Amino acid sequence: MERRTFLKLLLGMLAGSLSGCGGGGGSNSQQPNLPKPPPSQEPKRIKFGLGNDPERMINAYDPDGKRVLDAIQPDIVCMWINGARDYLGRLYTPSMDYIRSWAQKDRFAQWSQMGYELMVITWENYDGQNSALGLPTYGEWHISEQFFADLEEFLGYLRSQFKNKLYFALATEQSTYTACRYDTACSNPQAYSDRINSITEEYFSKLRDSLLKALRIIRNTFPLSDFGVCFGGWLVEFEEGINFVKYFEPVIYESNAVFFQSMMGKKASENNGYGNPERILKNCQFYSLYGKPIHLAHYMPQNKRTDVISDDAQRMSNHDYLKTIANYLSSFSFMDYGVLKANEFDCLTKMVSFRQLLKAIL
Repeated sequence: MERRTFLKLLLGMLAGSLSGCGGGGGSNSQQPNLPKPPPSQEPKRIKFGLGNDPERMINAYDPDGKRVLDAIQPDIVCMWINGARDYLGRLYTPSMDYIRSWAQKDRFAQWSQMGYELMVITWENYDGQNSALGLPTYGEWHISEQFFADLEEFLGYLRSQFKNKLYFALATEQSTYTACRYDTACSNPQAYSDRINSITEEYFSKLRDSLLKALRIIRNTFPLSDFGVCFGGWLVEFEEGINFVKYFEPVIYESNAVFFQSMMGKKASENNGYGNPERILKNCQFYSLYGKPIHLAHYMPQNKRTDVISDDAQRMSNHDYLKTIANYLSSFSFMDYGVLKANEFDCLTKMVSFRQLLKAIL
């Protein structure tokens, strides 16, 4: 896309609203009026995060992972805690196995001493999409006592070993967790996701209370960390999605940061000029209303298309785009280093260049 065309699109986004393009899209967007940064505000440095397995990258369990890590030189390493249900129907947290192993080997202390910050993202196998995590949880893990027990155990390991900045992005993509809850055959997985209604409020009210409790536990242990809920990036693109976010405002107000994701699997040129760069900017604008640090917790095309990564990175490297998102965004994290290893379509090269530009906009 020519620079003039891209700037025209960017200015159009700043001035008006866009139609829904993802997640539960289909309704017309009713984007509220959003504030622009004060002209005198200086752009701040955007930290870069890299996931999804710090040990495999840092400790060279995967030599190619170490190569990607060394090329990108992230400020933050990202890890996931996933909730699951075994084939006997019991909720459990398989991620705790490697967390305990890392703690026993003093990995958290080691990574802290190396200067890395740590982002923790929680998710659950709500619809059974990950067969390695067993049966669908239907959203039960994040509202279970298992979730709180594992959270407190994990925080104990971090308290004794990790000394640098921490980020907690809880219940990422939580608007999808009811997709199969009321239709356990998942025959119509979009029937209930992304919306608060007379059916779903039964679950989302419990989730809201659970997240409030989790945030208070984190604050009491790590008051200087950034903690909050992680929203699907598509929610700000349509009316019901915005209403969903507003339902969780008590959680946002209890948080000291806001997190979102962006995982569109198409280039902007394949989607009427609207791709991940536009979605990221739109989320930044929307969540700036809450006056809290904004973090992109995990970026990566959901279909792992490396040509999309390359195109996104090149377009986000535009100077005017960088200057604009620097007024909003505190961190940008790439979800899974494995997608970058082969450098298809120069995706690693272009992501490294983008990462360097994030440091150069000071």
